Order: sequence, then structure tokens, then C-alpha cells
Amino acid sequence: MIFLQNLGRKINTYVLRISILLTSVGILAFTEILERLDFMIYDKLSTLIPYSQDSDIVIIAIDDQSLGIIGRWPWPRDIHAALINRLNLIGNQHLALDLLFSEPQSNNPHADQLLASAIASHGNVVLPLAPVSTAHTESLHIVAPLPLFRNHAVLGHADIEIDSDGIVRRVFLNAGINTPTWPALAQALINPASAKQHFLREEDEKPSGQSKHWYRADEVLIPYLGRPGSFNQISYANVLFDDDILASLKDKTLIVGVTAAGIGTRFATPTSSLNHQFMSGAEWHANVYSMLQHDRATYPVPNTWVAIISVAWIMLVLLGTSLTKRNLTVPILIFISITGIFSIYQLLKTVHIWIPPGAALLGTLAAYPLANWQRINQFIRSFLITKLRSSMALESIKDGVIITDANDLVAYVNKGAENILRTEFNLIKNRNLQQILHIHSNCASLPGESAVNKILTHDLDSPGVMECRLKTRYGDERSVRITRNQLYDEQKILIGSVIAITDLTDTIELAQQVAYQESYDALTKLPNRSKLLSQFEQMIQETEDTGKRITVFFVALDNFKKINDAMGHQAGDKLLRMVSSRLFETVQHNDCIARWGGDEFIVLFDHLENFDSSAEMAQQILDAIKQKFEIDGMEIFVAASIGISRYPNDGLVSEILLKRAETAMHTVKREGGNRFEYYSPESSIAWTRDRLELEKELRTAILNDELQVFFQPIINARTHQITRMEALVRWPHPTRGFLSPSEFIPLAENVGLIEQLGELVLRMSCLSAYRLLQQGYPVNVAVNVNPRQLMNKNFLQTILKTLQDTQLPAGSLILEITESSIVNNIERVSIILKTLKQLNILIALDDFGTGYSSLTLLRELPIDILKIDKSFVRTLDQNQSDLTIVQAIIGLGNNMGLMVVAEGVETAEQNQILLQHQCYHQQGYYFSRPVPYNALVELIHTKNSSRSPVRDLYEVNASSATQTRKAIIRSDHQ
Repeated sequence: MIFLQNLGRKINTYVLRISILLTSVGILAFTEILERLDFMIYDKLSTLIPYSQDSDIVIIAIDDQSLGIIGRWPWPRDIHAALINRLNLIGNQHLALDLLFSEPQSNNPHADQLLASAIASHGNVVLPLAPVSTAHTESLHIVAPLPLFRNHAVLGHADIEIDSDGIVRRVFLNAGINTPTWPALAQALINPASAKQHFLREEDEKPSGQSKHWYRADEVLIPYLGRPGSFNQISYANVLFDDDILASLKDKTLIVGVTAAGIGTRFATPTSSLNHQFMSGAEWHANVYSMLQHDRATYPVPNTWVAIISVAWIMLVLLGTSLTKRNLTVPILIFISITGIFSIYQLLKTVHIWIPPGAALLGTLAAYPLANWQRINQFIRSFLITKLRSSMALESIKDGVIITDANDLVAYVNKGAENILRTEFNLIKNRNLQQILHIHSNCASLPGESAVNKILTHDLDSPGVMECRLKTRYGDERSVRITRNQLYDEQKILIGSVIAITDLTDTIELAQQVAYQESYDALTKLPNRSKLLSQFEQMIQETEDTGKRITVFFVALDNFKKINDAMGHQAGDKLLRMVSSRLFETVQHNDCIARWGGDEFIVLFDHLENFDSSAEMAQQILDAIKQKFEIDGMEIFVAASIGISRYPNDGLVSEILLKRAETAMHTVKREGGNRFEYYSPESSIAWTRDRLELEKELRTAILNDELQVFFQPIINARTHQITRMEALVRWPHPTRGFLSPSEFIPLAENVGLIEQLGELVLRMSCLSAYRLLQQGYPVNVAVNVNPRQLMNKNFLQTILKTLQDTQLPAGSLILEITESSIVNNIERVSIILKTLKQLNILIALDDFGTGYSSLTLLRELPIDILKIDKSFVRTLDQNQSDLTIVQAIIGLGNNMGLMVVAEGVETAEQNQILLQHQCYHQQGYYFSRPVPYNALVELIHTKNSSRSPVRDLYEVNASSATQTRKAIIRSDHQ
């Protein structure tokens, strides 16, 4: 029973609230209290409706141009007569003058007669009249044209209604004294012939004390075509004096009015907000005329119907939410409001009806608390409960909170404050704040101490904030931020303070650590690049006062990569740390040492006054670095290259000085390293320009096939017949002479031309071998492959296309690779070489014996030929060690079924020693230098024709090669 009573009470309350809401909405809609809101919505929606421009209406503007030609305003009326007569010549039927001719022209009565005659001759001239209020609120009179003019003209009222916000939105199509006698000027202009002629009574034109009311009828809202200036306007003077312009006005509706600045009345319209321009009276009449001509008049719904529609809208919203059993949420409210506004817009656009939606929109918003009053009550209750629990929240936060009374005695301390102060509330309760907060400023200046005293004062007149050091109960210090706010009662009397304490110790330490990491190298603990540049700029500023010189050392380790490759990056990191320590020990402690990046260091000196002291310091650094390093039980030796620049001799900016020191360092590296060099502007510029010029010439040479391929024969030393040849590229430079590969191959690698160069050499070599084959000389050609060529993804396609284009059999091609092109990616190289082997292409391992992984390569890769490096052959007859190495390589190759070729054979002794140790294939100056193709053909013809061909040792041992390799592989797996 109690439940039913409570339910009935809730239902009755809900019905009461609905009734109040609907009544309020109806009153708001009927009484136009929300008129301003409705005006704003109408203005926005009406400007969104697009209308095409009306080209039939032309405004003859009394503008600044016309005033400059005809003269100051007002003009003699014979000028207007002349205008009307000219328009009558083109048969104009629609003409309105937005000008009040209510007073005779005293200085020229004949002009009035001319104007009257022109109006009578035209027959369809529309003239305005307007009501004017008198001192009596219920009395008015009409300002109208003189009887002389109106007897032959059509009259239309020019009553313009201005809304309460100062904007003209509406027009009354008919109006008059006590009865709607005259049509609006634009309405009379539509059909002047059918407009009624209503003559004014004499008493209507004069003020009187009798009760007269201006009665309006047929109110409509004006849909403006656009912002001011939307209609075509022609200057009055142009129409008066230009026959071509006059002819263009035939069959147009013409409205004459003032548009010049400072003359005539202007009005604000809903479109004025688009460009902040007011509209002239003539253009306003043009908008009304266009509206009536095209039946676009917008009719406002009466207030009674607005009230009914608004109430029905709210009832529909409440009914919809009730039937759908959904809560009236904010998104739903927004959707309903947008739907309502869109419906109003569609009515305005399609049927030209305006229903003010302000009351309905406010009612829709008010429906939210009505439908959710239980949730709102629950929210308020939760808010109160939350407020009661706020003290518990203070206990849970990390920051410290201290509350004092008016005498600055501690009244409350939360757990956070106890933790920061290292104390308990019962130990500091009712104690003075200054007795428990032992703080001092982070700086020792007087203003800092004054801030401390101020924030501890109980009569602080404004909130105070400061960061300081706080000493705890146990004597340790913490970095804290203290914020103090005073508490006042309703009578503005001080009742206490709230002091918030934030512990910043961890944050400051973290910030200091981050700042250190941003300025110092993590590996060596030396200043990094950004810190160095900052210190460098500071040193430059200091030298402006002291006059000292700054010396820049750019120190780079030589061949540092070998340490990383051989021992790993961890060993390389240890070496860098050791080098930085030696640098620090060698220079003075006030000198700036920084790590520039990789294996590069920068040292800045401000006490090396001359070249001798700089050279002595550079040599000390070189000597310190040359001493042995012990890393992981191994003795490591490295050297360094040092480039030196000086301020201000070599530059006035830190970046330039560092760059020039780096340039000097690279000069040292190119010349072998392990020394120092001063920056030289002349040599730097010459080298840079020379390199750029050489790069340009190399690109041109490759593009124009200017490079030449020479061939060095590979001789069967037993028969002295040429069995193979190695292709060697030469560059016949027009000014530098013949350039060897060592002079331009590194440049090609650096600028990305090595692949184009390698492809060019390969094509020319295969073509030459094919030509020899056609002449009956089956001499195989060996072509060197650059590591970058080998690792290119298109390398195999390049080989196949070259063989196809040149028609050279794959078995006639030998590709020579070096150990350096293999060791970095042996797995990928193995796949490439095996693919080449399947094509019957031979693989030669060049410079064998100079690397440290040769035996591994022989086991893993399909190698056919071993080429003994010339460094072993050169001293073969002088050095027993080299002879032993050569014997080992020959024996290894023969046992594995590989062909062995000795490079660099220059003497008969070397030739005989190699023959004695079964190395039959030899190459070198002893037999022939590299020669062009034509010379090679003659050489082959001479040597190969003198004796009968002898079968290659490689071909003899080919059958056993596979068996030997299989045996090695089997032994590796056992």
C-alpha cells in the first residue's frame, strides 16, 4: 500500500511538472518574449537559402560618380524630368523614384512643370509617400509628392518597419491612415496600370490634433537575394548621357534612388552581418519587388498558432521518449533540436512559412530536467556524499596538506604532510606553523629569504607559491613547492590557511638526470655535440674580452672498424672509453673535451698561443693513443688522425671552425693517418673542386663509353700459350692521361657509379671474348666484380642479359671476387655464386692469402680458381716465408681440384720457381702488360699459333675436383 501511495505521488508530481512546462512554452510563444532569439534563428536560416540574381531589375543610382558630374544634391527637377523623358524614349513601363518631391522648387518653378509633364508623359511612374508622426502619439500626417506630380503618378507607400533589434526583415504590402489605402511602392511597381489611384485629402497632409492611426495590413517577411550590392546598379549620369547604356535598359524594371555615401537613409538587414554593409532604400525596394514578382514572400504564422505548434512539439517529444522508454540524454536533445530547426528551415525554403522556434527549443531543453529529475536528484545526493568524503580524499593524496587557524596554529595535517615532514599529527597539533616548517630558499639572495618569511606569515594578503628546501624532523632536506591560500568566512574575516606541500625531490633529480643525458655522451661521459657547441660559443664570447685564441682539435681513430669487425661492438665501446680517458689525462682539466660521434672527438684549447704549442699538444695526443690498450685479454694498437683549426684565423663561427678541422682530419686520413695537419684553405678548396670536376668527368665518360678495357693475358707457363685473360679498365682522360682503376674506382664507389661502371666493363669484356671466339681463339675472359655489384639485387639479371646480348657462352666467362666482398654476407653470396655456377660460369677468388677467412670460403663457396696475391709472388725468390705460403696455396688448390693462378710474375726466376711447384698458370709483366684488344689479338696469334695447344691443367683435374670436394665435405660432417 505504501508503495502504491509513493508511486501515485511521483505520477502526480510528474504531471504537474509537464503542465507547468507546457504552459510556460505557450506563454513564451504567444507573448514574443523570445523575439530576439527567433530573429537570430530566422536571420541565419534565411541567409542559407540560395536565390538566383534578378537581372530584370536595375537600380539607377544617384552615386558619387553622378554627383561629381551633375553637381551637389539636391538636383534641379528638370534633370529628373530629362531622365524620365529619356526612359520614355525606350518604352519603359516600370519606373519608381525613391525620392520625395513634397516641396516645390522655389528657385525654379518651371522645373516642377517639366517634371510633372515628364511623369504625365510616361504614365507609369511610381512615387513614394510616407507617414510622419506628430507630437501627439495618436496623430500623424502623410508626406507625399506635390499634387502637381501625384495627379499623373502611381503612389506607393515607403513605410519601412524596423524590428526591435534595428534590423529590417518585413514589409506591409498595404497601409494607410485608418485604412490600408496604398500598396507598397514595390507592389505598385509590379503593375502600375492596375494600381488604384487614391487621392489624399488635404487634412491627411497636415498635422492635426484629431486621432489618426497608421493602419498596416498583409505583413510578409522579405527573403533578401543576398548581401547589399546584389542588384545591377547603373550610375544616374551614365543613363542621362550615354545612349548605349540607355538602350540596355529596355524592358527593365527601374528604381531610382540615392546610394552615395552620406546621403539618404540606409537600413540593416539579415544579410548585413555577412559584410557589415547597410542597404540603401532603392535596393530594399528592389528586394521587395523581386520577392513579389517571383512569389517568394514569406508569411509569419500568427502568435496563437505559434503557441499551439510549440506546445504540440513539446508534447510530441515527451510522448516519444515515453513510448520508446529511453532516457532523454543530451545527444538525443541535440538531435531533436537539430531536427526541429531543419523542419523550420524546410518550411521556410519550400512553402515560405515562418514559425518562430525559440519557445519550442527552450521547451525541448527544459524537458531534460523534467524527464531526468530522478537522476538529477541522485546526482545532487551523490555530490553531497562526495563532499562529505572529501576529507578522506585528502588523506589519500600524496601531497601534504596543512590547515591552520587564524593564529597560524596547526589544526589539521594529512598523511602526505606527515610523510614529507617525517612526523605525526599529534606531535605538531596546535603548534605554530613557523615551528614545524623549517624551510630556506634555493638561492642565498635576500629576495629569496624574504619570500620564505612572507609565505610563513599568517596575514598573507594573497595566495603565495614558492619552491624551496625543507628540513625534516630527522635533519635531511627535501625539495618542495609550498602553496598557501587564506581562508575567509562570509564576512571576509580570516579564519585560517591551507598550506599544500608538493615533494619535488624525485622530479628535480629526474630532471637533472635528463638534462645530463641531453648534454653528455652516455658511453664516454664526455660532453656531447650539443653541449660542445654551447661551450664553444661561450668560449668565443669570452675571447672577445680576453683576446685569446681558440684551437680546435678534430681527433679521429684510424681503422677503428677493424676492432668492431674482429672483436665485436662491445670491445669497440671499451676502446672508445679508454681513448676518452687518455685524452682527459693528456690535456689540461680546464680544456673542453667532447665526443663528436662514432670514433671522433673534439678538443678545444684556449691556451695554445702558437703553432709550436699546438703541434706539441697534437703529438702528445698521438703518442698517448698509440700506446697499447688491453681489451678482453688482448693487446690492441690504434692510431689517430688530427685536424686542427684556429679561431679567429680559420673562422669566426663554431660550425665553420669544426668543419674546417674535420676537413684537415680527412686530409690526414687520405694520406695514411697517424699524424696531424693544420687546416689549409687553398688545399681544401682545390681538393674539393678537383673531386667535383673529376666526378662530373667520370659520369660523362661512362655515359659516352669513353672508358677502355685492357686485357692482361694469363699464360700456360709450360706452353707459353694464352689460355685466359683478365679485363682491366683504363680511363684515357683528356688532360690527366691514362688513369688506373685505383685513381677513379673509389670515386665511383662513393658517388654511386660503380654498378654502371662494372656493367660497362662486363659488356665490353664479353664482347671482346666473343670476337676472339669467332676468330678461333677460345680464350676465357676474367672480369673483376665489385662488392657492391655482387650484392645488387639485379646482379644475376645483368649477367644473363650481358651474355645474351653479346652471345658469349657462359663457360667462357670468369668472375673474379675478393674476400672482402664475401665475409660481410657469406650466406647471400653463397646463393648468388651457386646460381652462377649452375650457369657454367667460373668463379675465381682474387688476392687469395691476404684475408683471414680464406679456408672457410673454400669450404662454403663453389670456387673454381685461386689467384695468389702478387704481394707473395713479388718476393718469392727472396723471402722463404713467402715461398712457403705460395707452396701451401698451390698444394691446397691442387688437392681440391682448383686451378691456381699466380699474379704479379715479373722475373724469369719467379716463373721457374712457380713451375717447379706445379703452378702452371701465371700472369704478370714478365709475360705481358695489359694491352688493348687489337694488341691482344696479335699477341694471341703469335703465341698460340707457334705451338700446338696444350690442355689446361684445370681441364685435366676437372674430373677429380668434384670427388675431392665431396671428400672434404664428408670429413667435415664426420
